[in-house]
Amino acid sequence: MRGMLNRIVPICIAVASFSTAMAQGRPVTIAPLFGWRGGASLEADLPGTPGIDAEPSASFGLEVDVATRPDAWLEAFYDHQTLSFDDDHGSGAAPFDLAVDYLQVGGRYQPGKEAFRPYVSAALGLTFYDANGGSVSNSTGWSGSIGGGFDTSISRRVSFRAELRGYATFSDTTVAGTCGAGCSVRLTASGWYQLGARIGLVFHL
Repeated sequence: MRGMLNRIVPICIAVASFSTAMAQGRPVTIAPLFGWRGGASLEADLPGTPGIDAEPSASFGLEVDVATRPDAWLEAFYDHQTLSFDDDHGSGAAPFDLAVDYLQVGGRYQPGKEAFRPYVSAALGLTFYDANGGSVSNSTGWSGSIGGGFDTSISRRVSFRAELRGYATFSDTTVAGTCGAGCSVRLTASGWYQLGARIGLVFHL
């Protein structure tokens, strides 16, 4: 838990600092977001050995947005999820948790000034992996995402946000899962693709 916090706090500070530095007097919003992201499957390197799966699980993160024009925003966000992989198919690997974190920067197109404001967005950045109960050979990969959703006003400075977003990581990930003393199973994902839903409150600074 301490290791996870040591990663999350600096990344959240970096997201907020980067976006605030870009603001230069422009409108800024900050949004803590909570959601649900898809699970994943890892394939065993050893032929004839089954893979291992993780069910969808909760996610949480922070997004900071800076207006670049009335209908466009620069967005920077961090999003964290922990996947629990269980050996349901006889791969031999002991259960382990895998943290999948996204740190991305992109843009959002959001026309109109009504109380209900739909938008589309796209972002590029990094995916970070960290295994609890195993080891990760590639802890960082390049990634991108595409999303769409809406903001609806609650008050002059607070809005509600709901969003669907697809994520893609463009690099292989290998996890070494333990299967006993001196034994490990190599589990690999060729790319990483997830669909997530997020909701939260947007605070207009």
